[in-house]
Amino acid sequence: MVPRTDEQNEQLRLERRAQLLEAAQRVFANKGFHAANVADVAAAAGVSQGTVYHYFDSKEDLLMAVYEAWETENLRQEIDAALHAVSSAAAKLHLVAQAAAQRITRSAALLGAQVEFWSHIPRHPAIRKGFKRMFAQMADDVAQIIQAGIDSGEFAQVDATVLARVLIAGFDGLVLQWLADKKSVDWQASIETLTTVVLRGLSEKDHNRR
Repeated sequence: MVPRTDEQNEQLRLERRAQLLEAAQRVFANKGFHAANVADVAAAAGVSQGTVYHYFDSKEDLLMAVYEAWETENLRQEIDAALHAVSSAAAKLHLVAQAAAQRITRSAALLGAQVEFWSHIPRHPAIRKGFKRMFAQMADDVAQIIQAGIDSGEFAQVDATVLARVLIAGFDGLVLQWLADKKSVDWQASIETLTTVVLRGLSEKDHNRR
């Protein structure tokens, strides 16, 4: 047998990690974070528990990886692709909101586990560090769009980072309301309303008229 190259080994490692993340997402969505365990993930992926621990230190580490892949890596790819289709900051911000709403809708089964996982932020330094990094990245992505609109004169002068974090908080608040009553939140309508209000408030023309 011809030994595998370093590139082949790395490709196999990435494929196995993706396989474990996909299995973990199914398990956490079906059982919730607290009820699920590493043995469940291993069984769903068709591997041993040792294989799971080879890639992830703990159940918390595994869900953090699932959450980051779902919330940031894949979403950022979708957003990056969408942003190339438009030029104005307002259109970019609208596309970001739409992409986020669509991802939440497609991944609704994972939202319960997500909120369970939030409760670990104050108690686990590693999880808190992970969320701090993730929220900072998301806020920076959105703030860059807002700041570009400010710099071009399209938007009124605001603190771009503060507004970005407020917008992210709006999504998370809707998640909590949706979990309490799924009929209470229409994701597309909510996002359309939110972006319409925010963009009107940011409009330089409207700002100057006040």
